Amino acid sequence: MAAAVGKHVSATRVLNSFTKLYSSYFQLSQTRSLYGASFLGLDKYLEQRERTRQQFTGSKDKFFQRISQYFNAEGAGTGMVFTEDLKHVVCLCEDKEEDIDLVIRMMKRFNQQNKELRFGTFVFGPVALRLFYHLRKPDIVVQVLKDEELDGFFDQFSSYQIAMDLLFKEQRYQDALDVFASIQNKQLYGTKYPRECMVLALASCYKLNTREHYEYAVRLVQEARSVGALVLRKGLAFAAALAINHNEPKVAMELLALTAQLNYITVLNLRMMALADLDRLEDVFLTLRSIVHQDVPVQSRVEHQVLPETVTKVEQSLERLGDKEKAHIFEQMKRALKENNHLSEKLLDELLCQPLQQRPFNRDRDLDRTASSGIGGTYMSGQRVSIRGSRGVQQHPSRHRQGLGDVDD
Repeated sequence: MAAAVGKHVSATRVLNSFTKLYSSYFQLSQTRSLYGASFLGLDKYLEQRERTRQQFTGSKDKFFQRISQYFNAEGAGTGMVFTEDLKHVVCLCEDKEEDIDLVIRMMKRFNQQNKELRFGTFVFGPVALRLFYHLRKPDIVVQVLKDEELDGFFDQFSSYQIAMDLLFKEQRYQDALDVFASIQNKQLYGTKYPRECMVLALASCYKLNTREHYEYAVRLVQEARSVGALVLRKGLAFAAALAINHNEPKVAMELLALTAQLNYITVLNLRMMALADLDRLEDVFLTLRSIVHQDVPVQSRVEHQVLPETVTKVEQSLERLGDKEKAHIFEQMKRALKENNHLSEKLLDELLCQPLQQRPFNRDRDLDRTASSGIGGTYMSGQRVSIRGSRGVQQHPSRHRQGLGDVDD
């Protein structure tokens, strides 16, 4: 009985500790990222981090001291780094220079083993970047991605997505684009246009909001489409918003035409804004009427669909046209929209940058280039996943692992 109570108390402590850690993480995350914790695997990393901390209660310092002594010993550069040790260090590392230095040294040695010994199944790239994300270390992320001694260590789509999301969150948009350029140069798994990284690249261009970045974003979408790569709706929305910012409503319309998901609030409003810039108010009114007269039960109606920027764009068009009849029609529409709770107080930027919280199943599986051979190879319970490369050629990589659910194997 006493043992059962003890186990219950211990489990409760772990749960309470994790809840506090998770809450503090999101309190620190006031700057907006594009992908939520579950999408990036940060939630599971934090859970494993707390379990490891409980496991090493009172012995963490001794463990780190032992590992450090091993690395500082003569000839340590040729010693083995064991998978379990690196797992523990990545989960126990705190925001201390000596801790982070030890993690990076172990990563470099582990990566060398990967090239020399060619065995093992654990991918550390995404896990290490989740650590640096948790510690909010964008400088270190940029540093390790450029480090030649870590070449190949981060060759997974999810590693680059985590890195770019942190840089976006820290408002280091050009650094995020530089990271995207490096993944394009590598052409991992035969593509230069990994979907989630494309979204982050286009979002960074949108935030930088220069003519140069507008032209780059449009060119990026064109090049991706020319080789059959899918550009996600969120990425197209960023590109279209950037086009509108640079007085290119026709380009915005062309970009929005590439998505079939026209009912999304962002797409709907961007389209109306572009039409208003083109003074095609009849088309805007058609959309507004469809919003007012939704042929669905009241409880199923979508509210807050019309953004303030859309209203402003229509008013600016009416002022240019000087059409009193259309101005009267729009005033009636605004009244109806307000009465039916369709006018939103949220701005476009807030909706565009709203984080995606859940990873869609089977989207953009990240695969280790070493597949089933070297240390860091991947597996996914024997499933075969069809991936299309930049030329539309189907590749059937072997077993998959992202280095996340792996942490407590």
